[in-house]
Amino acid sequence: MRHASIAEKTGQGRKLLAPFLCAGFPEPGLTLPLMEALAEAGADLIEVGLPYSDPLADGPVLQAAAQRALRADHRLADTFAALRAFTGSHPEVPVFLMSYANPLLALGPERLAREVAAAGVAGLIVPDLPQAAERLLGPDLPPRIPFATLTTPSERLEALRGSGAPFLYAVSVLGVTGARTGVEDRTLAFLAETRRITNLPVLAGFGVANPAQAAAMAAVCDGVIVGSALAQALEGAADPVAAARAFLEPFRAALVEAPCS
Repeated sequence: MRHASIAEKTGQGRKLLAPFLCAGFPEPGLTLPLMEALAEAGADLIEVGLPYSDPLADGPVLQAAAQRALRADHRLADTFAALRAFTGSHPEVPVFLMSYANPLLALGPERLAREVAAAGVAGLIVPDLPQAAERLLGPDLPPRIPFATLTTPSERLEALRGSGAPFLYAVSVLGVTGARTGVEDRTLAFLAETRRITNLPVLAGFGVANPAQAAAMAAVCDGVIVGSALAQALEGAADPVAAARAFLEPFRAALVEAPCS
């Protein structure tokens, strides 16, 4: 049902808004209320990241968020508890779990499958695990989200057609995550070409800093993933839940105005 909801929304011309939230940030106990606030503010899906000590693909903002969650003793069990509570009450908003490989491998295939199923996770995002090594995670898992970068060959994109993945994560810049000051023409061309080649919904991530950038990218793909800018909005906020809602609402409004391609 979750995968169908994504396809149905894109089929109706809706531009998807996917906030990324580091579990346990800005403080333990807020993961669930923050997810609820993001859903209320218009999130179509939510990416929840497991805090990790060596996040190679993350920029300084998300690295700091993960370190803060770890220092506050946020645990894996806390993340899964929040996911279970959220997916049980918000089945219309699919949740995708982002993690580096080591925490998942440490659980072992059987426990990982149990935890992910109980949490209602719609898909896994594992940026540092090669496709050839997916079998190490075990067979009984939700689909893994494929990545495309500015250097991904068209043959690789064509191979994803018919894969059944809920969406394609388009890395819109070279380097690590983090908000950028503008959207380059080559980024827009990459997103448009990726969408042309694949029949998967294409969501642009890495570098989406503000509603105007989100609208520009969404005009040539199916939506955006917003992470570092959200973390910056939550950092130091007196009321992080209210800050999350206030941050995301302008993004939703901008995507409503984005032209359908």
